Amino acid sequence: MEEKPPAPPEFGESNTPTTVDMHLVNYGVILDQDIIFTSNPGFEEMLQVVNYANSFAMNIQDGRLHKIKHEFSGKKYTTLVQTRVINEKNLMYVVSGSDEKLIPQFQQEIIDNFTKEIEENFPIKRIEKIYLDKLDDFTRKMHRATDKVDQGISLIHDMQESDEDFLVKEADYALTRIHYIGISTAGIPVRNRLYGKELVSLFKVPRQEGVSPDEIVRSLISAQFSAIINSSLIKANTRITEITILYTHIESMEPTQLKIAFFPTGFQTQYTLEICYQGKRDDIDGFCIACEPLLGKYLHIPFRGNLKDFELLADVLGALPENFDLFEQIPDIDQMYAPEGSPEQKPDETAKEPQKPSSKPAFDMDTITLNFSDTPDDDSDEDEESPDDEESPDDDDDEESPDE
Repeated sequence: MEEKPPAPPEFGESNTPTTVDMHLVNYGVILDQDIIFTSNPGFEEMLQVVNYANSFAMNIQDGRLHKIKHEFSGKKYTTLVQTRVINEKNLMYVVSGSDEKLIPQFQQEIIDNFTKEIEENFPIKRIEKIYLDKLDDFTRKMHRATDKVDQGISLIHDMQESDEDFLVKEADYALTRIHYIGISTAGIPVRNRLYGKELVSLFKVPRQEGVSPDEIVRSLISAQFSAIINSSLIKANTRITEITILYTHIESMEPTQLKIAFFPTGFQTQYTLEICYQGKRDDIDGFCIACEPLLGKYLHIPFRGNLKDFELLADVLGALPENFDLFEQIPDIDQMYAPEGSPEQKPDETAKEPQKPSSKPAFDMDTITLNFSDTPDDDSDEDEESPDDEESPDDDDDEESPDE
């Protein structure tokens, strides 16, 4: 019986010889969008996705790609990126693996260790020349560096349960702010909207006569997000779930995170819900769950190439408040933002404001905790009067009840 040729390496696997049992993760180095090293040929497609994501990050003032979360064959993966600027070129060190191997609490230490090993082996300003002139020596030293990082990861696995003092927790945020929501499919932006002005101020916006900066940024974001998610599915056979970008906050001069979450949704998960935000991922997950029934009513059909099919979806995004913070409990989002005249809208129910609980409840997927902060000065008087008008009948009842 004729033997079959070996299958090509898949993402997440490595066939590279190494001094340890096996590579725990995949490694790569990208210089100005050229892949100059990869520990596994099957990892090159994911490195191309890193290039796509970094091209978006570079539109932001001092922006650099930090992390990509994605899924492959039902497993959660993280791709970590450390960026250097060498001779006016971007040099990116990349480490990628499953969350079982790249323990989330130690991911920053792992990418820092990979960076240290490379820069101890090479004069960093001459790395391009060494790659071009001495490729064999360059590749051998790179594999030696990845072996050492693997050994460090093995030690992390050994100590993670014995000493929690090594854990590095992510920054805690007081609130979660949404800057952008979009829907795309097959690389095509369907509907999208910016919320507030903060995101626009972060971008290097080219001037175009007759086009506002908001519109330029919105178009840029929608085009690149849809391209990133589509390329990851087609080229790397992996579904991106989140991208993290670092930039320097202009006031505090501290590194600040900007995140983009991606959720499959709609007809046979052909569509992707894109949310650019700052804050807690749990809040965004809760918001997505709250929105899912409503979005499903407008995304229940396959995409036929006609954007007019989604005009009501634009109304839904437009109904969300301009200043978009998630914090406390709100009424059913399905009823709040059903387009006017639609069968889902029930005026008698939506006219009533929910009574605030005496204490903030624990987070529960069945009672999503959200707060839409949108109180323009012009409407402030009306907003203050409406609860009194609605609650006055209840107050009368409360006063009469003792007599009864």
